Amino acid sequence: MLRVAATVLAFHTLLTIAKAWKHVSESEFQSTLNEGDGTIVVAYINVRDNKSEHLETEWSLATPEAHIPFVSVDCEANPAICASHGVGSTSTVKLYKQGEAISTYNGPRRASAILSWASRVQRPAVSEVGPTELDDFRKADETVFLAYLDADDETSKAAFADVAGRYCEEFSFGMTTDADVLAAEGVTAPIVKCYKPLDGDTHEFTNPTDTGALEKFVKEASRPVIGELLPHNHQRFLDRGWSMVYVFAATEAERSEIRKELNKVARNQYESLTMVTVDPLEFPLLLAKLGLDPAVLPAGAVHQLSKDRIYPYPKGRGWTSSELQSWGLDVWQGRIKPWTPPGVTTTYDDLGGRIKATQRVSIRNNIPEVKIRVGGRDEL
Repeated sequence: MLRVAATVLAFHTLLTIAKAWKHVSESEFQSTLNEGDGTIVVAYINVRDNKSEHLETEWSLATPEAHIPFVSVDCEANPAICASHGVGSTSTVKLYKQGEAISTYNGPRRASAILSWASRVQRPAVSEVGPTELDDFRKADETVFLAYLDADDETSKAAFADVAGRYCEEFSFGMTTDADVLAAEGVTAPIVKCYKPLDGDTHEFTNPTDTGALEKFVKEASRPVIGELLPHNHQRFLDRGWSMVYVFAATEAERSEIRKELNKVARNQYESLTMVTVDPLEFPLLLAKLGLDPAVLPAGAVHQLSKDRIYPYPKGRGWTSSELQSWGLDVWQGRIKPWTPPGVTTTYDDLGGRIKATQRVSIRNNIPEVKIRVGGRDEL
C-alpha cells in the first residue's frame, strides 16, 4: 500500500508540474549573475544523470515558491560553464551573490529543504531577533537555534557565534537580548532553545558559555525523529554509538511516506536508535554493504554498532510501524541471526538473550563512503 501511494503521488506530481529545468547559455548565465545583486540559485545538471532526473521533480516544486531566480545549466551542453565554476559532478546546486558562489547545497534533494537553505545562507550567521520577528524566526527553518541572553553576556554571545559560524549553512541561528522578550517568554538567561517545526519538538540548553558542550547540543538536538542520511552527516549519526536503522527508497515521495508511517515508532525509540531514510543515489555502495539487494526497494537494515552486526529487513515485509516493531523485537530478543557476508564463516553464541543497549562503538567500520578517525588516523 505504501509503495502504491508513493507511486501515485509521484505520478500526480509529474503530471501537474512543468519541466523544471530552465537551462541558460553562457552569455545568459553571466547576464543573470550581473542582474541586481546577482543573487541566484543554480543547478548544474546532466539530463542523462539519474541524480539530476530525481532532482528535477523537487526543483519544479521549489522554483515557484522561490523569491530569487532558480536557473539551471546543462553541463553536457555547456561544459565550459561547469568547469569554470568548479563543478566536478552534476546535480550540484550553488547560491550566488554579487557574482560569487557563497554556498553549495549539501542537504537532501527535497524542495522545502532547498528553499530553506536558499533563505538561510542569505542571512547572517547569527540573526538579531527582536520582539516582532520572534514568532516568524522560530518557524523560519527546519531547525532553528535561538539564544536568549542578557545584553552584557559577552561570553555566551561569543560561544554561540563560534558554534553558529560552523553550522550556519545547515541550521538557522538567532539571538535576542531584549529584556521584554525574555520576560514574555518566561525564560531565564542564558538559555539556547532548538525549535524543529517539522517534528514539533523543542530542546533546551542552559550552559551556552561552554563552546564544546554547546556544539554537542547543536549536533544532537538538530537530529530529526527520522533523519535523512547525507555524506556530511553520516559520521555524526554514527558517532552517537546507538544502533543505526537505514531505510532506502528510490524517490523522495516514497521516503516522505515512510517517514510519516514510521514517525511514531521512531519517536518512541528516539534516544536509543538512530533512524534515517536514504537516497540510494547518494550512497550507491551502501545497500550491498548492508546485505541488501539494490534491485529491491524499499529496503532496510539495522546496524548494531556495539557489536558491528547487521540485520537486513526481510524482503517483501511491509513498511508499517507494527511490522517494523514486530521484526525489531525479534532482533532485540536474539531470535534472528545477523547477516553474514559471502565468504565469511562465523558463529553467534550470544543470541539466546536480549541485545544489550550500549554506546561502545566498534572501531571496525564496514559502512562505505565514511571515514572514522581513530587514534589520529583514518580507519576505513
